[in-house]
Amino acid sequence: MQIKNIILAIFIVTVLVGCAHYKTTLINAQGEKVICEANGKSGAISGYHLRQGFEACINAAKAQGFKEVSPMNLKPE
Repeated sequence: MQIKNIILAIFIVTVLVGCAHYKTTLINAQGEKVICEANGKSGAISGYHLRQGFEACINAAKAQGFKEVSPMNLKPE
């Protein structure tokens, strides 16, 4: 019984505490860049909203003709 309580406590702490960082760069045919970035605490609910906002940024940029690029393909400014 004691081990189940310890495992449950570790699970709860892991779900409720943590950080998330999402970042991607999108570029269009004219070479213009859009950077979508979201970071913050990643709890059970806040992590979901954080990811939704990040994906909304990407979808809005793609709707305007931007495409995701890998970090290796970016030129330093």
